[in-house]
Amino acid sequence: MDDAAGRFAAALTALELGSPDPALLPERLARACAAALPVDGAGLTCTFSADRRLPIGSSDAEAAAAERLQFTVGEGPCLTAHVEQRTVATAGDEMAARWPVYAAELALRTRYRGVVSAPVPGALSRTAAVNVFLRRAEDVAAVDEADLLAVAAAMGAALGDDLAGSAGRPLGMPAWLDGEPVADRQQVWRAVGFLVGRDGGSAGAAIARLRARAFTLGRDLESVAAAVLAGEEPSAPSSGR
Repeated sequence: MDDAAGRFAAALTALELGSPDPALLPERLARACAAALPVDGAGLTCTFSADRRLPIGSSDAEAAAAERLQFTVGEGPCLTAHVEQRTVATAGDEMAARWPVYAAELALRTRYRGVVSAPVPGALSRTAAVNVFLRRAEDVAAVDEADLLAVAAAMGAALGDDLAGSAGRPLGMPAWLDGEPVADRQQVWRAVGFLVGRDGGSAGAAIARLRARAFTLGRDLESVAAAVLAGEEPSAPSSGR
């Protein structure tokens, strides 16, 4: 099959033969996406509100790191694609102008120089998004939007089928919501609750503190949150009152 949807279906079938675990469905979808399109990595996310974003599957460790960077700095093309419900393609000077912190961190911590993000339709419409990553900025132009949207639709259909079959699982939740990336991200929200309870203030202020700490240390939010919950991070500075 020469079309993107056909290449995606063939890649997904091959991956399912090797690893049919339902908990790894989003990872298989991301890997099939990376195989079907002229890209160097891919990832799937679900966003429920501005700071409630879950990484549900990545094609590889570098793609997972690129997703965590967007969450850590609180900006990036995937967040914009979700909010505006449209495809966002960016690289080079344009990325640096629109999302300067993310662009700088992406260049520092990964080999990626371009990103294309698009909403995923279907059962998770307005919640799920796909990100594809490229190591050369000029390769962003080679990602055909129609091909990306066709693959996104196939991903949405697969996720929808899995959700429809989740009724017999605990709480009716899909197995992939119990994965390690989701558990790591949930630690961030637990750390936010801990900081609000310990130091007062709002959840927004608490996550801003975590982001500032992560940026200062050159770490992701997940590792900083784990340190907070382990009692390894300092309290908020005194106001002097």
